[in-house]
Amino acid sequence: MQVQGARLKPSGIVGIMWVLAAAASAGALAQSSAPVANAFELDLYKSRFEHEVQFRAAAIHVAWGAETLCDHTGEIEPFVLWSMHSMRKRPTGKQEELFKRATGMDDKWRLVWADESVPDEAKIGDVVTAINGMALPAGSTKFEFGAVFRGNSMVTGDDQGFWDVITKARAQANTGTPMTLHFEGGRKVEVSTQTGCTGSVSASSFDSDPDKFWRQGNQRVKIPASAMLEARTRDEFRWLAAFGTYFQASANAVGKSQQAEGMSTAFTVGKILMLAVPGAGMVLSAAEAQAERSIAVDGIVGAADLFANEVVTSLGGDPGAGLKLARRMRELGLKTDVFEMGDFRVSSMEQHVQKLRGIQAAQEKAQRDADAAEAAERRAAQQKLRP
Repeated sequence: MQVQGARLKPSGIVGIMWVLAAAASAGALAQSSAPVANAFELDLYKSRFEHEVQFRAAAIHVAWGAETLCDHTGEIEPFVLWSMHSMRKRPTGKQEELFKRATGMDDKWRLVWADESVPDEAKIGDVVTAINGMALPAGSTKFEFGAVFRGNSMVTGDDQGFWDVITKARAQANTGTPMTLHFEGGRKVEVSTQTGCTGSVSASSFDSDPDKFWRQGNQRVKIPASAMLEARTRDEFRWLAAFGTYFQASANAVGKSQQAEGMSTAFTVGKILMLAVPGAGMVLSAAEAQAERSIAVDGIVGAADLFANEVVTSLGGDPGAGLKLARRMRELGLKTDVFEMGDFRVSSMEQHVQKLRGIQAAQEKAQRDADAAEAAERRAAQQKLRP
């Protein structure tokens, strides 16, 4: 299945140049009080921000394109909003100023990606203050006491309030109500949604826990930043997004999670899929370990691999994109939680990719044959018309 009418505004893979122009026009680079930075620091912030926007856009493409593969669907918005409030690990002091200089972003929720279905009145970089009249909140902080066992900060940024607004707006769209973006200055723009897989798959380039995968009920999944930052192509971004989507929209994933949650009410299944990856670094109780083991044995993580392969293929991409990414992360020795694959899992991926490529080849041959037959019919018709 091909996604219809999906493109970036303005042109370019992320449409990110506006932020640099905005920063320059504001005189940020000319201020003598601005912190001194080398090109590497500025490029690092810019690159990480671009990665996150690309991933968020890919997650929307996947939600739309994987609709027929998902058991749970709903209306999904055709845009990405971003604010420094969405950073799970916010830079402070000099780092925050450098980030603003490199990207042009701030504490306001700005439109950073839009599908072509979004009216032209909505410009990239515009500040959005509310959706359907619901004000977009500032970020907050939360404490994750388990982080101390992993050597990470217990205090992290929390943008759950933003996602609560998105979830409510999606529910309203399910009843036929279009989403209305309220822009700074009082302007309003209605946007059309598109049916896709439910839930949200996100990743923060600035993550206080960059190696961990977690899932929040059936509503939201966080991909490890270490995996998202290693993605290099559109298909690799989409593969990661599809992997997370499986945990949100697959009846199999939901059912296994509910089964395991029933075994340990104090443990949120999917928060950390411990036994799917050796050495995940968290102490579990016997009940929690048993719950996680039931997931690993039932193959939910491996099923997510294959689901992601099929989604990327259905979008016209490379079936082996996820395998390439997994191999690269494995060679680099990256800590990526559920994406750390052993030999058996890699072998399963290889076999599945081979089958999908065979299907692709057969489809391409059938299309070529159909095109040739149609061309032959046109030539025959033209011959009959000649005197």
